[in-house]
This record gives sequence, structure tokens and C-alpha cells, in this order.
Amino acid sequence: MKKSILAIVALACMATLASAQRINFQMGDKSNKKAYHPAKIHIAEGHQPGQLLVVEPEFKSIAIGSELPTKALKVRLCDMEWNDIVRSVSIPNTKKTSIGEAFRSGDHMHVVLNCDEDNRLVVRHIKLDARSLEISADQALVDHPLQKGSESNVWSLSSPNGQYHGVVYAVWPKKGESQAVAMMFDKDMNKLWERRLVYADVFNVLVTDAGAIATMRMGTVEGNNDITAFRVNLATAEGEKHGEYVLDADVSDVALLKCEGSRVLATALEGKGGYGLLRIGTLGHRHYTGVWGLVFDLDSQKIVVGNRHPFTDDEMLALCNEESGQKFVGKGVQFVQKVDDCPTPQGGAVLYQRTWKETVRDMKTGMTKSETVYHKGILLVQADMKGGLTISRIPQNNQNASENPVGSSLFCRNGKVYVLTNESKHGTDEYTPDRPAERSRSLIMANAALAIYWFTPDGQGAKQMLETDRKAILFSPAYAGTEGRFYFLAGSMRPCLSSITIP
Repeated sequence: MKKSILAIVALACMATLASAQRINFQMGDKSNKKAYHPAKIHIAEGHQPGQLLVVEPEFKSIAIGSELPTKALKVRLCDMEWNDIVRSVSIPNTKKTSIGEAFRSGDHMHVVLNCDEDNRLVVRHIKLDARSLEISADQALVDHPLQKGSESNVWSLSSPNGQYHGVVYAVWPKKGESQAVAMMFDKDMNKLWERRLVYADVFNVLVTDAGAIATMRMGTVEGNNDITAFRVNLATAEGEKHGEYVLDADVSDVALLKCEGSRVLATALEGKGGYGLLRIGTLGHRHYTGVWGLVFDLDSQKIVVGNRHPFTDDEMLALCNEESGQKFVGKGVQFVQKVDDCPTPQGGAVLYQRTWKETVRDMKTGMTKSETVYHKGILLVQADMKGGLTISRIPQNNQNASENPVGSSLFCRNGKVYVLTNESKHGTDEYTPDRPAERSRSLIMANAALAIYWFTPDGQGAKQMLETDRKAILFSPAYAGTEGRFYFLAGSMRPCLSSITIP
């Protein structure tokens, strides 16, 4: 009898512990009806619980596509219902301006802006009081003249620990020499150093916790599409390093994940077929057959690790949302693309999702009658600094009537990797990678329930349904706060402020 009582107490303790470990989800009731392009909204945590600092673009009209210029940018201090705690502030002279980065450091909110000015590449830094929203500084970090017909780009991003903030800009003139420059700032946006990069063909950019900036560009070798070339820059407070590398493989969708010392870690998808054909809204014929873990050493000027992982039958079946244990028939899987990546203590993680859009047009007018976006299957790839790969499968069978701003969001917390994604409201808390996901019976705004998956470094997975009653389509990536809190936008036609708290 005594043993039975002890067993019951032990089970009760285990149940209490399990419930305490559940992830808490909150979604405001009020949506933002003017958030026409929610993926462009940036969120930071305020000083008080339940208060958020939001940088939001104002458009002249409803935003269709990503190219509609902004009328202005405003900063809000609001609660989870979009109610302003103090009056919102419009940042002056922000027409045709995009948000590069927005974060709070102590008592100040910092906003980095990329400005589309005539014949000039301008990057601005705005500093505001995090409680009153009073603007205390407005300075140009970059003011570079552009020749007519020049092309340029800017990258603004933070280190995982939030202690460093990098800006990289590249200019490709019609005539003359291209150039790229890396700039590093501390957590209060004081400039630490600036470096001219050897390779101006920048595409991927990474800021590390050690205060370094790495960039990468991938391309094919002329006359041989089965060979891939990489150019890597590494800039630090001490100086710069660079290297050019050749891989005897046909790869694409590179993820630049981590840098330690002179070594740079990346992953890439292996496949056959044309490049640039698998983005949403286009037809594709590239067949993906595997993934590579790559480590580039800038001291030895070698690819010191080239770990090729051919997709298993079960992994390709997962991307097609089919039951495991069968023989996969075909040359590879189409419509796979990288949707997100993040650093981890061991290296980094990448989310590859099978995504495409089907468009129906009126044959008489040529006008679009309907568009449907499909997401079928996710592979989570974790890579370590030795190029080791661990792959986890996430069943998915999503269908939505229009294009989602965000397919899934990936982030790391306490050594585990978390994936936020949408699925059917009939989903359960059971992680079943071998079974296909169920699709909602609804044809409009289907699969609008919100789920979260998490994985250990060795690929062991778990799952929790966060919201099944309300529509919670993911509209933005997750922004990290303090004490395990992450903030994002989710909702139905318009976004609501949402958060999760991870124990």
C-alpha cells in the first residue's frame, strides 16, 4: 500500500514537471489592420512585461509585393493589443526607406535604415529613448555616391549574443571597380572598425559572437556547371582574410552558419538542373539529391571538410509528405529551398522546406484567377564545425490561398533548435516523423494552426501544438527577447502581436 502511494506521488510529480515544461503561447485579440506587409515589421522587447517596441512601415496604399515604397517609418511603444503606451513617433525623411535592423540596448532603441536615395547609398542610424521614443541621434553610417546605372546592396544584422552589430555594403558600378565594405559596431552602435573586403561579390553575411564578419558568394565555374566556386571574406578587428575555393559538386542554396578562428562553416543543397528556378511564383525543374556540410579554412586556403550526405529515401519521402519506409521513385525532390538558418553552439542549423505556388489564369484575359501556395515537408539540418550533419524530418502538408510572408521560423535556445510552423488544427502534440501530415479540409486559409518543434543536437525531436482554435498564420520571423521569450506576428487576414515563452 505504501509503495502504491509513493508511485502515485511520483507520477503526480512527473505530470507536474511535464506541464511546467510546456511552452506558453500568447496572441493578442486585436489585429493591425494597416500592417499590409507584416514581414517588414520589426519587434523588440520593452522595459516592462507586455510592452513591445515596434518599428513599422507606413505605405501609401495596400502593399502588393515587396517593392512598394514606404511613405514613412514609425516607432511604437505598445502593448500586446497594439495599444500605444506613448504616442508613436514617425522617423523623418523615411520615404522609400527599409528597416535593416531594430533592437533595444538598455535605455535606448536603435534602428538601422537602408535609404533609397538618388545616386547615393545611404545607411542611417536612429537612436531613441526606449521609454519616451524621443529621438536623440540621427546619423549616416554610410553615405556613398553611386554612378548612374550602378547596383548596390546593404546587409544589417546582429551577432547571436546581441553584443555586436554589423553593416556590410557592396557597390557594383557599370564602369569601374566594384567594392564591398564591412563595418562593426558594439551593442550601443559605437563604431569599432571598418574593413574593405577583397571580394565585392557578397551574398551571404554572418556576424559572430567574437565580433567578426564573414561573407560568402557562390557561383558556377565557367563551362562546367558540375563544379561550384566559393569566395569567402573574413573581417575582424585585427584585419581581413579571404579565399577562393572550388567544390567538385553542383550545389545551391548556401547557408553561412558559423565562424571560429579562420574556419567558416556552411551547408549547401546538392542537385541537378537550372539555377534560380525554384522560387515562389516560378516553375522549376531542379532535382535536389542531398546536402553538403562544408568547412573553409582561410589560413590553409582549403576546403578542409566536404561532407556529402545523399538524401535517404525517408528524407525525400518526408519532403513529399509521404509515409516513410517506401522506396522513393525519381531523380530527386523538386521545389526545395532554404527558408531560414541560425547559429548553434555546435555550428548551425538550416531549415529546408518544399515550397511552390500554382497560378490559374483566365485564358481570355491573361489575368490571374487564383493562386495557391503549397508547403510539403521540412528537413532540419544541424551542422557542426567539423562538417558533421544531423537531419531531422518534420511532416507538413500546408495549403494556403495566397503567399505567406514566412513559411517557418528557426531559432536556437539553450542548445536546442526550435521550429515555428503552421499545420492542420487536427495536429497533436506527438512528434511522428514517419507519418505524413494531415491537410485541412478547408481550401482557403487552410492549415492555420500553429505548432512548435524542438530538437536536441543529436536530432531527437518533440512537438507542441500552440494554437488550434484561432487562426495563427505565421507572418514574421521570431524576435528574441529575454528569459526565453520570443515575439512574432501571427493571425488571420491581419497580424496580431504574439509571443512564446520557453522554460
